[in-house]
Amino acid sequence: MRGEARAEKTEGGVLSSSSPRMMRKLILLPILVALIAASSALGDEPERLLWKFQSLSWYNRFSTNSTVGPIVLGPTAIFGGTYSYQNTTESKLAMVDLASGQARWRFERVGPIGPMAVNGSAIALGNGDAVLLLDLATGRLRWEAKGSAQTLAIAGEVVLATESGSLLARELGTGKERWRVKTSSEPVVAGDTAYLLDGRRLRAITVSAGVEAWNLDLPVGLSYPHSLRADHLYLLGSRSLGSINVRTGAVEWVLPLESALEAPLTVTDDVLYVTTQDPTRGGYWLRAVELATQRDRWRASLSSRAPMAPALLPSLVLAGASAERESLIAFNRATGAPVWKARVGTVSVQPVLKGETLYVAGQGPKRLYALGVATGTPLWSVMLNGWPLGAVLTADGKLLVSTDDLTLYAFRTE
Repeated sequence: MRGEARAEKTEGGVLSSSSPRMMRKLILLPILVALIAASSALGDEPERLLWKFQSLSWYNRFSTNSTVGPIVLGPTAIFGGTYSYQNTTESKLAMVDLASGQARWRFERVGPIGPMAVNGSAIALGNGDAVLLLDLATGRLRWEAKGSAQTLAIAGEVVLATESGSLLARELGTGKERWRVKTSSEPVVAGDTAYLLDGRRLRAITVSAGVEAWNLDLPVGLSYPHSLRADHLYLLGSRSLGSINVRTGAVEWVLPLESALEAPLTVTDDVLYVTTQDPTRGGYWLRAVELATQRDRWRASLSSRAPMAPALLPSLVLAGASAERESLIAFNRATGAPVWKARVGTVSVQPVLKGETLYVAGQGPKRLYALGVATGTPLWSVMLNGWPLGAVLTADGKLLVSTDDLTLYAFRTE
C-alpha cells in the first residue's frame, strides 16, 4: 500500500541483494568512491582561495572580449575588462584592495577598454575612439580626448599614444596634444626617449619635446623594435633578429632565422631565447642564442608550441607545447637538456615561481596548477570558472589570477 513503510528482506541479518533499494545503494557506492578518488587525484585545495573579485554578476556574463590587468600597486591591484551582452558592449575597471578583495573604487564605461598604462598618480585608458585619463586614487575621469589608441604609455608629463600611423604626446594634466610624429611601428619607450620606425628609418624621439635625437636606416630584414635592454635595442623582422646600440646609433649585428618567431622573444643580459619553426621537419626549435657570438648555446626540439614566451627560472627555462599531453617542458638553462614535463593544458600565461613551487594557469582545463619546480610533480590544482589570462605575485605572497569572465582570484601560496 502507498504510504506504508516496507521492510527489506534479510538473510541471516544481511540485506538481500535482490532488494531494489539495496541494488541502487550498491550501484551508487562505487560511483561515489570513484568521484572521491578522482577529486583526491586532482589535488583540489579550495581553501587556498583567499577571495574572488567578480566584476559581473553571474547572470550578466556573456561573450567576454578582453581583460586589463591585474597591475599590482602596493596594497591594491587595477583590474577590469570588456564584456558583450546582447547588443551592447560595456567595460568595468576597479581598484581592488588586496587584503579584502573589495573594490576601493569602480569605473564603468560603454564600449571596449584597452590598452592601459599606469603611473604613480594616473591611469591612461583607451576606450574605443577616445583616450581617457583617470585619477589613480579615486578612479574619477580627469580628461577625455578623441583618438583610437593602439598603444599607450605614460612617460614623464605626457601620455604617448599610437593612433593611425602617428605617435602623439598629450599633456598629462590636460590631454592637450603636445606633439605628433609619423610612425610605422609601435614605439619602445625608455626614459625620455621613444624608439620607432618611420618606413625603413629608425628614429629616436625625445618624449618631452618630440624632437629627433638621431636616426638610422635599418638593414634589410628588420621591421620593428621589440625591446630595450641596457644600451641594446632589439629589432625583429619576418625572418631575422638584430641589435642596435642606442648610445652610438650603430647596428651591432643581424641574425637570420629559419622562420618568423613562433612565440614572443625572451631577453636576458647574455642570451636570447627564440622559438622558430623547423623548415625541414615542420616542428619547432627553442634556441638559446648567445649575444656575444650570435651562435646557439643550444637548441631543443619541440613538436608544437604555445603562445607563451619562454619563461626563465634560476636554473630552468620553460616552453609550452600545446599539442602534447605533457604541455609544459622545463629545460636546463645551461645545456638545453630536458629536465621534466607536466600536463597542464595550453599555457599562454607566464608561470609564476614562489619558493620551490611553480604556479601554472592552464587554459585547456581552466585550472591553476601548483608544481614542484625541481621535478614538475603536481602538488595540487584548483578549478577556475573562466580561461586564465594573467597571473602575478604580490609583495606579500598572494597569487593573483585573472580570467576571461572578468574575475580576479587571490590564492594563498605559503
